[in-house]
Amino acid sequence: MKKITFLAVLIVCGLVAFYLYIDTTPPVISWGVAEDDSINHALKVNVADDIGLKEVCYTLTGGACTGEERCSRELQTQSFDLPIDPDQCVVNSEPLEVKITVKAVDSSLITNKTDASITLTYDNKAPNLMTLQGSLSLKRGGAGVVLYEVGEVPSETGVLLGDLHFRAFEFEPNKYLSFYAHPYNVKADEFKPRVFAVDAAGNLRKIRPGSRTASHTYRKEVIELNDDFLETVKDKMMATSTRPPLDVFVEINNKVRQENYQKIAQICQNTEQKKLWEGAFLRNQGATKAGFADSRTYKYGSEVVSKQVHLGLDIAGINNTQIFAANHGKVLFVGDIGIYGNVVIIDHGYGLHSLYGHLHQTNVQEGDIVRKGDVIAVSGETGLVFGDHLHYEMRISGVAVNPIEWFDNVWVLNNIESYLPSVGEEK
Repeated sequence: MKKITFLAVLIVCGLVAFYLYIDTTPPVISWGVAEDDSINHALKVNVADDIGLKEVCYTLTGGACTGEERCSRELQTQSFDLPIDPDQCVVNSEPLEVKITVKAVDSSLITNKTDASITLTYDNKAPNLMTLQGSLSLKRGGAGVVLYEVGEVPSETGVLLGDLHFRAFEFEPNKYLSFYAHPYNVKADEFKPRVFAVDAAGNLRKIRPGSRTASHTYRKEVIELNDDFLETVKDKMMATSTRPPLDVFVEINNKVRQENYQKIAQICQNTEQKKLWEGAFLRNQGATKAGFADSRTYKYGSEVVSKQVHLGLDIAGINNTQIFAANHGKVLFVGDIGIYGNVVIIDHGYGLHSLYGHLHQTNVQEGDIVRKGDVIAVSGETGLVFGDHLHYEMRISGVAVNPIEWFDNVWVLNNIESYLPSVGEEK
């Protein structure tokens, strides 16, 4: 009886082991792309199996490829990257539809098989790109516009300048416009903007926008810091800090300032895809106390403790001067931004924004539609300032540009509006 029981247990254990050894799960195929995707490169299709792979085969159909089966056998591995290059199927430079079929067999005692297919577009030709018209001349700190045509629907397009990306807006099928800037901190001989377009397959083409640029010199000044001023800054901006006033000032002027710049640039990524403004921008009343791109060196004693650049105009009138919208637009932001204090940002469409800082009072809300000359605020001294004035900026895709250009009717007409299409304007 014991022998029979032992034999029965042995048989059961054997059956369990045999069942576990017999893998019933087929190999898994991972494409790395989706059905109907466009690609411009060879694929690595991953085939994997828990027990191990014995054989992997594939066929390519389309163009010059006729479906010949190609196999890798006796693999003895659990994971295999199958290289497949659709370039071998190309017969001309036009996009090509290819069908890929992969079959796999595992090394289980009772083999498991799997097969799957995917259809893709193979395209290794960059999109056609042609400038239509645009600004002919810029200067350092200034702005321009370019209109261009793309030969197909791009997945991404605009103007590139180093790490900067200026957005583009479609005004007719396959026709785009992009405002772009020559940043104040880029030398004239290093200013190399490129109109670009990327297609669905990832092919990239770049061309020149057709403009030239010139250097421009901005003011430099040295600001001597004293203990009374540093104490005042600390009391206003970081009153609860236990650190020395000089350390507080340096943090505010460097770290907080950069955080504020980043926040404003991020806000300015939101824009209407049409032109809201009309003609030159209005300059608010008052005397200019600081200019765009003024370079400031801050010294404490004989030591240079900070360097910054002023990104707008400081316009000072009487205290609590009424501040009006420089042009038609939509109020995008109302609130506090660190060193800027109370701020209003207006979107003028196509990536163009105006900013009004250090405000004592705001008279608009986010989402309001304003007209050129509408009173939107009252000047003040909120933020890192110690005297009532307006800080005014203009930005293109978040990049600060010289506002003075936009106050000039002749400049706006000859360098911007004369090139713009009439469609998509807000009347």
